Amino acid sequence: MASSSPELSLTTSRRSFFSSLAVGGLGLMTTEWPGLHDALAHAAAVRTGEAPARFDVFTATEAADIAAIAARIMPTTDTPGATEAGVIHFIDRTFRDAAAPDLADFRKGLAAVRERVTARRPGVSRFALLPIADQDAVLAELETKREPIFGMMRFMVMVGMFADPKYGGNRGEVGWKLIGFENRMSNAPPFGYYDAEAARGNY
Repeated sequence: MASSSPELSLTTSRRSFFSSLAVGGLGLMTTEWPGLHDALAHAAAVRTGEAPARFDVFTATEAADIAAIAARIMPTTDTPGATEAGVIHFIDRTFRDAAAPDLADFRKGLAAVRERVTARRPGVSRFALLPIADQDAVLAELETKREPIFGMMRFMVMVGMFADPKYGGNRGEVGWKLIGFENRMSNAPPFGYYDAEAARGNY
């Protein structure tokens, strides 16, 4: 992205970027990443009170920083963002299951984030404690330098926001409404009299 601020790059091109990513790519991602469906369902259950708001992998400190990063990648404006979508719980569940082998690298990425935080604000070591402007500046640096942690976080936030609601995310289709995507009815077999025999197994 060309902008110097993650939030700016998201708000100025939200509709076109999210439409291509959410409608096109995420359907494939959610079918090919084992455990992703369970993570989405858990995030939805936490939001509705059906599951406790606990963390299986992250410490409270890690969770606070990750939630703050997610909230800047998908900020809450006049529409829901990562916070309302319960993205932090989705990410925690994903690293417990499908992405468990990547947890060590993810934590190394968080350590790199903390280093940038301290470099910007000596004496501060947590992303969540930075002022919003500094949070955006740190993420802009990570994005510009193509740090893996930024790409991984953005991917997970997008999945948690825009996956088909049947997988547990995008509750109330808030993500689809954000990009103007209409979930039109799709056809599925059996379609009618012309394939009735095939539906019965008579080919």
